[in-house]
Amino acid sequence: MNMRVLNKLSIGNKLALAVLLPVLGLIVFSGLAVFDRYQRMDEMGRVYVLADFVPTISALVHELQKERGQSAGFIGSKGKKFAQTLPGQRNDTNDKRAAFAQAYKAFEFSAFDAHLAKRAGLAVEQLQQLQQMRGRVDGLSLTVPGMAKYYTGTITGLLGVIEEMLRNSSDDKVSKAISGYIAFLQAKERAGQERAMGAGGFGAGKFKTNIYNHFVQLIALQKNYFHSFSLYALPEQWELYKNTLTGQAVEEVDRMRQIAITSPKTGNTGGIEGSYWFGEITKKINLMKQVEDSISQDLRALAADLKNAAFVQVVIFALVGLALAIAGCGLLFAV
Repeated sequence: MNMRVLNKLSIGNKLALAVLLPVLGLIVFSGLAVFDRYQRMDEMGRVYVLADFVPTISALVHELQKERGQSAGFIGSKGKKFAQTLPGQRNDTNDKRAAFAQAYKAFEFSAFDAHLAKRAGLAVEQLQQLQQMRGRVDGLSLTVPGMAKYYTGTITGLLGVIEEMLRNSSDDKVSKAISGYIAFLQAKERAGQERAMGAGGFGAGKFKTNIYNHFVQLIALQKNYFHSFSLYALPEQWELYKNTLTGQAVEEVDRMRQIAITSPKTGNTGGIEGSYWFGEITKKINLMKQVEDSISQDLRALAADLKNAAFVQVVIFALVGLALAIAGCGLLFAV
């Protein structure tokens, strides 16, 4: 039947049909290429938007980590230590919380799946309990682990929002960069927990069994997360980490760590005050924050570069497709 139809066509129509089919194929191929590049551009755009949102979250996390540490020292010393500095730290946390609330309100969650909005919403709900927990800290009605449970849970929720970047990237290079960033954030969070447990132990002049076990475990977890970071990080990022995390504060934290670790055998904490431990390890964590901020900037720059590159490819393939369509129509007309 098909052959009969072809036989009835004129020579001109047969030639036109022979030209039309490959031209249509090229146009379809070009259209698919444009669509693929557009999807890539859209994906990198979402990653970039998240990467731009992340510094606001990490800034709040940084202050919550410090507030957790000071609260632990306050509880561990029965209110004798950190009473003067804790109110100021809470003000710093409030400032970052206000900035996060503003960014959260302006964020276009509709551009993402419902999972991101749900995780962010849960983190906001956790933050709403902050003032109540502060009152319990002031009243010394919480143990150090009990207090840390709330702060750690809230911080985990906020870091979970950052982890959503992985679900929005199918690019191997970007996914590795995100994985390295997340590993570093998790290592820093364990350092923050270590600061809180140490402030509680040194502040009390004795590491209770549960605080001691958690303290030792946190040191091991940091090593694991930093190892993961080394696997995903760019060579220059790893070098930045090694060159930054050096100096007197880092060495002093290592010294105090050993005193804490051997305290069950020695029966003392070397006369180290919770406030001194807090101050020295905070210097170390602030160095981590410098590295974290640099990694965050690298991630945003990578997402922006790939988004721009995808946009250029969309334009090029669209122009090629348009040129093919015009050339194909001209060729058909000529035939």
